[in-house]
Amino acid sequence: MAASNESGANESGNSTNSDPDERLKKLYPAVNEEETPIPRAWSAKDKFNYLVLTQNNLRVQYKGAGKTHKDAASVRATHPIPVSCGIYYFEVKIVSKGRDGYMGIGLAAQGVNQNRLP
Repeated sequence: MAASNESGANESGNSTNSDPDERLKKLYPAVNEEETPIPRAWSAKDKFNYLVLTQNNLRVQYKGAGKTHKDAASVRATHPIPVSCGIYYFEVKIVSKGRDGYMGIGLAAQGVNQNRLP
């Protein structure tokens, strides 16, 4: 664990409590967010109806039957990953696997059906 000083920077000089917008600008300097915004949340409009979004569209909860693969549901981010990012990093935390623990995490194009796994 790195110790931080009064300015919020740790011993290596990295900020530990910086503004998320500033952090994204440092990670993806080639991205012009006015032209190609970086995905920051799940889309409330681009999701299957078995899913409920909470916590500013950062948490997804499945409300379907979940008995077969036909009960699958997916959600896309608010924006696609800009090509100018090069390598894009994201994290997903599974809070509960549900009864059977059947889920998938991946990337999908705009036209992909949302009642299937990615």
